[in-house]
Amino acid sequence: MGATTTMVTVREFLQLPEPEGERMELIGGEVVTMGYGKAPHEIVKKNLLRILVVWLAQNPLGELFAETMFQLDDYSSLIPDLSVVFPGRVVPGTTDWLHGAPEIAIEVVSSETAARLEEKVGLYLAHGGKSVWVAFPQQRAVRIFDAAGLSKKFEQNQMLEDPNILPGFSTPVSAIFEGI
Repeated sequence: MGATTTMVTVREFLQLPEPEGERMELIGGEVVTMGYGKAPHEIVKKNLLRILVVWLAQNPLGELFAETMFQLDDYSSLIPDLSVVFPGRVVPGTTDWLHGAPEIAIEVVSSETAARLEEKVGLYLAHGGKSVWVAFPQQRAVRIFDAAGLSKKFEQNQMLEDPNILPGFSTPVSAIFEGI
């Protein structure tokens, strides 16, 4: 993982070539490169994708996106592993990046430092995000952060719920980590 030392704007960032085998995000004017997730990361992402696709098809409260860039401000552009955006945010015919944080940003932890992860959670919530889900494959736990600054940890034997954002949604945490 590497980072630049000079402050970069989103406009400048979007003109940079993307290194092969890595993704890049802009966090507070700093270009951060990230490798692609290994098996546990991708399995958790796949499980969450399946769970949310089925639930959102039956409860059309939002649209699910995978690895979509969100421009939060002039110096931050993040790519959550998965995100839920409420209806009306993506206007048909839009050709620009999505602006503001998704209502729900979902990050699956693989190689990110705790400090970087905390920074990203703060950015999502400061720019309109309502909830940030962070899945920890190694610990088989999910922590949900809300806009009020509170967080709740859901462990392997519990049901994951986010009633203020997705009323009626519930899934066993064990289903998120199935196969790892």
